[in-house]
Amino acid sequence: MRARWRNSAVTVLGAAVLAAVVAVGTSSSVRADAREDAVVARVGDAVITVRDVERRMGQMAPFQLVAYGSTQEEIRKRFVDEVMIRDLLLAQGAEQTGVKERPEVQERRRSVLRGALLGRMRAELVKTSPVSDEEVRVFYEANKEKFVSPARVALWRILVATREEAAELIAELQKASLDVQKWNDLAREKSLDKSSSLRGGNLGFVLPDGATTDPELQVDPRLLEAASKVKDAELVPEPVPEGKRWAVVWRRQSMKAVTRPLEQEGAGIRQMLAHQKADAQVKELLARLRKEHLSEFNPEAVSLLEVSTAGELQPTRRPGALPASRKPSAPSLKDQKHQHQH
Repeated sequence: MRARWRNSAVTVLGAAVLAAVVAVGTSSSVRADAREDAVVARVGDAVITVRDVERRMGQMAPFQLVAYGSTQEEIRKRFVDEVMIRDLLLAQGAEQTGVKERPEVQERRRSVLRGALLGRMRAELVKTSPVSDEEVRVFYEANKEKFVSPARVALWRILVATREEAAELIAELQKASLDVQKWNDLAREKSLDKSSSLRGGNLGFVLPDGATTDPELQVDPRLLEAASKVKDAELVPEPVPEGKRWAVVWRRQSMKAVTRPLEQEGAGIRQMLAHQKADAQVKELLARLRKEHLSEFNPEAVSLLEVSTAGELQPTRRPGALPASRKPSAPSLKDQKHQHQH
């Protein structure tokens, strides 16, 4: 049965004809397009041409191709027979058995079509509207802070009223070997800066001019000067004056200045801008297709579908069904016995 179906569905030119078709490419008197359009096999209504074989074989790695034979002729013949014809025969079988109408098959088909459309759009965009050097330069200059950043140092500080109190805290912290939990407890209890005390006096990374990620927080230059005299993870050994108060300063870590020139970042910027152009084009296409093809949209129809906090889809509830937490529990054996006696 299988052999009869295969013979009726496919007409193969044979090894000799296939070799002759491929050999046509070596003749300068035959046009290349004629060679590429030459028919290698037919499966139902589908046709396999030399162009199709070349495209499919071109997608294979060399080590995969040599698995089909030890000679060029054997590789070509077996690849066409065992890969391309086999694929079309199975597709023909799917047509006959109605497999293509199954929802999961339809979704895979739509997925392939989506991918093909998006791929073609991006390929055409590269040809028709490539990202120019000027666009790359403009983006780099407009976002220079992303590519050039000065040195920064992370500071924690406890702010107190007097120099003596700051000195006592320094001595206590040094005795505790700069324990983070001890520091946090002291910052919450002692620091007069209530905007930072609850986060352990963490001022974040401070720039050379005293600026921080918080626009309202400007660090006193004297704190930076004192921190510059110690290494990362070291406590400034002396109290630091800050206005009329005194600071205990802990230099947590530092980051060196970073400068990434346009020549280094250009390729990444170009790729990112190309993605942005493609995304914009896709949005325009979706807006047009929505107007043309979306004829009905009833999101309330899926209101019975529930998604857990973990993102798991729950079984569909029947209209009027109570949630599990509100369902009456079954009576116990004791209750049943009591009801029976009454």
